[in-house]
Amino acid sequence: MKKFLFLFLFMAGSILLPSACCSTAIQPDSCANVPADDAVFSKALNEPLDYSSAENWVLFPEPETPRKTVDVFYVYPTVFSDPGQPLMPWDDPGLRQKTENIARQQTGIMADFCNVYAPYCRQLEFRRIREALYKGESQPAGMEPGIEDLRNAFRYYLEHENGGRPFILLGHSQGAMALYEMLKRDFADASYSRRMVAAYLIGTPLPKKDEEQYSHLHFARGEQDTGVIIGYNTEAPNAEDSFFTAPGNYGINPLNWRTDAQPADAELNLGAVLFRYEDGSVNEIPHFTGAVLNPETGALVVEPKFDGKFDAPELLGKGIYHMNDLYFFYRNLEDNARKRIDAFWK
Repeated sequence: MKKFLFLFLFMAGSILLPSACCSTAIQPDSCANVPADDAVFSKALNEPLDYSSAENWVLFPEPETPRKTVDVFYVYPTVFSDPGQPLMPWDDPGLRQKTENIARQQTGIMADFCNVYAPYCRQLEFRRIREALYKGESQPAGMEPGIEDLRNAFRYYLEHENGGRPFILLGHSQGAMALYEMLKRDFADASYSRRMVAAYLIGTPLPKKDEEQYSHLHFARGEQDTGVIIGYNTEAPNAEDSFFTAPGNYGINPLNWRTDAQPADAELNLGAVLFRYEDGSVNEIPHFTGAVLNPETGALVVEPKFDGKFDAPELLGKGIYHMNDLYFFYRNLEDNARKRIDAFWK
């Protein structure tokens, strides 16, 4: 089998967690001399994006297309790295195309049965968010413009596009981190939360203690509970220390939908879907890997049965399969979203 690398592999450090220490496998070689960003952030916060303009959406249903009965509201992982710019721009055609490609890959899990809404958000550039982690910042201030963009986009969506339909939240890596922050800040309001089927926040740490601090947040405990948060972080059995996993983090196994250490055999894997960035080809592989959850750290430990380069040691550490969190379990996530939607309607 050919080795597969995902389109955003070089950006795999898309990562970013609120409360972890940095892996010794990733050195801050490119973090030196990053320009001060305060003025840029201040200006960004004072100039909100206009989400009534189609230009500020990565994906948006065609105006004349009949709407499905459920929406998915999605935020993409980190796609931008440039020492000269703190926030992701939106005027570069190549970057726009790359972002759209990644968004279509990831939302493809639910696009057959959901209307897809994916706003452009001014995410924090990769080097800066990595530098913030090395400094021990629990919530990088540089993410604030992107989080505010997300909150504004979601308010616009609810007021002008949702039409009372149930919705799913979907995000990976920095996108999942931003969505989690929005949940904490806004979803105690029932006008936000009452139509949420579930939030798939994959590839970011989810501290279990947050359920106590934020009484409106609930982590999934099974296959069909609704109004809940689903998350995990994928790695090899011999993985190096990870940004994503630490004692006290939540996780759930997407093969058996358990939160304990009960192993799930590869026969339960309905299909990995791998996207080859060199030529755009797609390879679907049933029974790609089994998985076992470490319930203490939220790590989802896997041993793929097929050859391939699935980690990025130079960015994340050996055996950290972060860029494949969604793709290894693509069809199981699709199947589960359908089941949670059915449970929501019932």
